[in-house]
Amino acid sequence: MAANRAPDNPYLAARLEWNERYGSYVKAAAAWRIVGILSLAMAVIGFGYAMYLSTQVKLVPYIVEVDKLGTAVTAGFPEQIEYADVRVVRSTLGNFVTSFRSITPDAVVQKQYIDRTYALLRNSDPSTEKINAWFRGNSPFEKAKSSTVAIEVNNIVALSNQTYQIDWTEYERDRKGKETGTRRFRGIATVALTAPQDEATIRLNPLGLYVRDFDWTAQL
Repeated sequence: MAANRAPDNPYLAARLEWNERYGSYVKAAAAWRIVGILSLAMAVIGFGYAMYLSTQVKLVPYIVEVDKLGTAVTAGFPEQIEYADVRVVRSTLGNFVTSFRSITPDAVVQKQYIDRTYALLRNSDPSTEKINAWFRGNSPFEKAKSSTVAIEVNNIVALSNQTYQIDWTEYERDRKGKETGTRRFRGIATVALTAPQDEATIRLNPLGLYVRDFDWTAQL
């Protein structure tokens, strides 16, 4: 038949012969190149996603409370802690007041005090704005140039399962160590418990206890 007859042109005949013999190899090679490129792309995506997941590891703290002899009293995850355990809240609030009000000439330690203070504050709570305003008008770094302030927490009383009264005394001294004044303060703190979600928060606030509101006044 005419359709199967070889072309009269020798060049066309040679091309047809080449296509019949080697065209399938060329197509196969092209297909394998595409498969290789797709496999490499999938491997890169998979490796990148695995690296991303490795940076998203979240730690869930497990808290064990011990008595003076080192015997475990209670244990559990932060979300299992009840407001009724006032001992933990009292200790945390005492440390909060000490960090907030202490003034030291050591700038590194003073920054640690401030970091510990803000570790118990959330941007959305009224306490944060009140303490921001205090620091804006009373820079501890400036005051430390002439005096220091040491804190003694005298008493912490639970007014409810979320509100506590804190009484403390501030001892002010000049840079030579001479006591220049003593003042007593009373604060009312309202707290909330929220389980920490990242490692940085866990290091500074493992209980997830936040001071929602805080008011304080000097006592005569």
